[in-house]
Amino acid sequence: MSENIIKQPFGLNVALPQKTIQEIQKIAKEELEEITVNPFINYFEENDKVFSGEVADEIDRYRAQLYSVNQLMNKNQPRSTFNLSM
Repeated sequence: MSENIIKQPFGLNVALPQKTIQEIQKIAKEELEEITVNPFINYFEENDKVFSGEVADEIDRYRAQLYSVNQLMNKNQPRSTFNLSM
């Protein structure tokens, strides 16, 4: 007797058809995959060079070029020295 009372809809406890529940699950799954997974995948694909270390290598190459250019530009300029004699 108590089982029949629990299974019967009462007030806002409306029993949904199984087909409706399956449709809601299908839509929710598709939407959640689109919202949560794809932006992360796109982020990693777009920034692959950062994660693979190519960007760090490129920065090191630019730093070496900058050092070389500065050395060449300052080659003929007198170097400042400290006079330690008193």
